[in-house]
Amino acid sequence: MPRTQNIQEYKESPIGPLRSLVACAAIFVVLFGITLFTDLFSVILLGLVMAFLAAPLLLWLGENKVPTWAGTGIITLLYLLIGIALFVLTIVSLMVFAGELPQYQEELNANLAGLNAFLGTYGFSIYDIIGSDTFKLENLIEPAMTIAGDVSGVVVNGFFVLVVTAFILLELPTLQEKLNRSFGPKSSVSRNLPTLIRNTYDVMVVRTKTNVVLGGSIGAFLYIIGVDLAILWGVLTIILSYIPYIGLFIACVPAVILAWLKFGWGGVLIVLAGIAILNFVIENVVFAKIAANDMRLTPLAVAIALLIWTAVLGIVGMFLAIPLTVIMRTLLAGDDRTRWLAVLMSDDETDDGIV
Repeated sequence: MPRTQNIQEYKESPIGPLRSLVACAAIFVVLFGITLFTDLFSVILLGLVMAFLAAPLLLWLGENKVPTWAGTGIITLLYLLIGIALFVLTIVSLMVFAGELPQYQEELNANLAGLNAFLGTYGFSIYDIIGSDTFKLENLIEPAMTIAGDVSGVVVNGFFVLVVTAFILLELPTLQEKLNRSFGPKSSVSRNLPTLIRNTYDVMVVRTKTNVVLGGSIGAFLYIIGVDLAILWGVLTIILSYIPYIGLFIACVPAVILAWLKFGWGGVLIVLAGIAILNFVIENVVFAKIAANDMRLTPLAVAIALLIWTAVLGIVGMFLAIPLTVIMRTLLAGDDRTRWLAVLMSDDETDDGIV
């Protein structure tokens, strides 16, 4: 029987809508259960996405006669080196900031005095808000250093993420065969595994390329105009831009503050204008050229995904909102009864790209 006829019969059947409600209820129960063990599932899901991202590299190494265990070790080591580099960059930047603290304090006092004089013409005082005549930046350094020094939680979670990633990579070469034996080669679970890995890899690679171009451009722009710690803000942009909509805003706040301290309000306007222009060009030109329509989600789907996964997984959910939603869309597209949900989530005008 043709697939379109099956879909039509499902839509016209009185049991069809009931099954949809049951499926939605099951998804809600699963998500609620995940919230009870957020730390555990954050590690597992982060490891899953990282493994899918590295799967093509593992395949390439296998084609070049590298054993699976050796390829997994190479990929794990690469992830470890990236994590260490990010950690070192953060610590060094904090040390540089601490060394420049007296100069920043003088610039802050001068800017606050000018702002207070301006507001004074309207009967307001900035010190009524901050609570004293002198706002001390050193009060912010101690908590920041405390957080940076308390690395035990980050190290432990990072270790378990690497372990989960490694074990998933070790299982990937034989996973398809195991699914075929368990569910049959024609089952939706078996058929969708290659598509699931490919879609997750594609969306993460495209997002990473876009983030690197955006972060590199913003970092270079900030360096050229003389904003301190420009490399850190560029790297921070690359990382936080995985969070849709709000990530870039969060990443740029420190750079804007430093521009205000050093150059005043004119510097703030220049930084904001430059970042806005770079973001517009890269997101609408670069991303549009390297991202196929079937990889993109509707803005509404992205917004809802961000809210849901943040509520379920916290901060980790903000970073994984897009790849987890792509995984969910791929699973929905694998069944004719839920394919309509995948079509609604896709930014493509047709459903040809949803497999």
